[in-house]
Amino acid sequence: MSSQRAKIKRLAGLVGGIVDSQLVFGSVPVTELANQVSTPFYVYSGDAVVSQIRRVRDALGLKTEIFYSVKANPSLGLCQIIAQEGAGAEVASIGELLLARRAGFDPEKIIFAGPGKTDEEIRLAARMGIRAVNAESTGEIERISKIAGELDTVVRVGLRVNPAKSLKGAQMRMGGGSQQFGIDEEQVSRVVDQFVGHPRVKITGAHVYTGTQMFDVDTILNNCRNSLCIGEVVADGLEQPLGMLNFGGGFGVPYFENSPAFNLDAFAKGYRALLAEREDDTRFSGTQFIIELGRYLVSEAGVYVTRVVDVKRSRGKKFIVTDGGMNHHITATGNFGQVFRKPFPVAVVNSVDAPVTESAAVVGPCCTPLDSWGQNIDLPDVAVGNLIGVFYSGAYGYSASSLAFLSHPSPAEVLTWRDKVYTIRRPGRPDQVLEGQIGIEG
Repeated sequence: MSSQRAKIKRLAGLVGGIVDSQLVFGSVPVTELANQVSTPFYVYSGDAVVSQIRRVRDALGLKTEIFYSVKANPSLGLCQIIAQEGAGAEVASIGELLLARRAGFDPEKIIFAGPGKTDEEIRLAARMGIRAVNAESTGEIERISKIAGELDTVVRVGLRVNPAKSLKGAQMRMGGGSQQFGIDEEQVSRVVDQFVGHPRVKITGAHVYTGTQMFDVDTILNNCRNSLCIGEVVADGLEQPLGMLNFGGGFGVPYFENSPAFNLDAFAKGYRALLAEREDDTRFSGTQFIIELGRYLVSEAGVYVTRVVDVKRSRGKKFIVTDGGMNHHITATGNFGQVFRKPFPVAVVNSVDAPVTESAAVVGPCCTPLDSWGQNIDLPDVAVGNLIGVFYSGAYGYSASSLAFLSHPSPAEVLTWRDKVYTIRRPGRPDQVLEGQIGIEG
């Protein structure tokens, strides 16, 4: 069995399993879901998400809180389950802030990060009294101060810090060198001195998020070690224990064939040791330690399901054409910042156990050669009407995609949770593509 087919079997087991060669979510066959909402659609397993949150929490220990990075998948139903599980929320826009509150996240478990926060966003965060607005610059802190004064309140601020060194091995780096993210590490002490004791701004901690899709445990542990040192600087400047320290996260997800899995147990062992070293350090007395994760919590719980509408050959090569593509799931087609376009695990989900017969290109309906799930995917005999499933689709799928491209109807989103099926987003209709548009008169 190839490593990719073995990965598909493992992922299928996480969301429900394979029964009579058909992928099931909980106990519901994928064909039944397709009949309920029509294709294409996303389906997520709430049970798989909860299992992953608990796995991470158990590994890291009671001193650390797990915060969900809402940008990974802001679907309301999924966020409600994550909130019920007791995780916090990291948001990066007014929309995500409103969503987090509607999903049930306590304001004390919401942090707001990201550059370019508008006055409206800061004002709403201040009114809600969230755990912290993580400031990216001194100018942003000054705007927070001004708005807090207008509202006659005090806003808790975390300092987003851009570390002096970048992390090697991150597929997307967000720290080190010159960045739009955060206050440069060498400026932290000065910024704390500038705002310590401020009547409207209470500096409560630090946030160091340096990269994503990282697999090297030692690299992430070095980031945590440096983050603790930054936390010491902030606490010393405040002359009191640090309120919170957000280490970021960035745990890697092995989307591609032969990609290694992130060794959570090895990381947890080293991470717990780092915290144990600071156990008697009064600067971290009562500190809320945060690990912030997005795709690592939800990616494995989702599958994008699309139907085969045509099978053709072109000069000896087989093409399988589906009714959904890059417009619905830009990440899986390699068009969301990937340097190398490699296929996600793809399977005929209504016939998972069928023997492989040949290699084929699987492509979507969009009029561009970029719309491809993969050019040489090993599959069984495929016929029109079969269901193709794209795994690792729980993160950066629906909300990350160019849904208006080519004006195809938008896909549904379905959630299975405790053996019940919820349609958490209805599919779009062809007659809705003009909805909200205003033409010209005359």
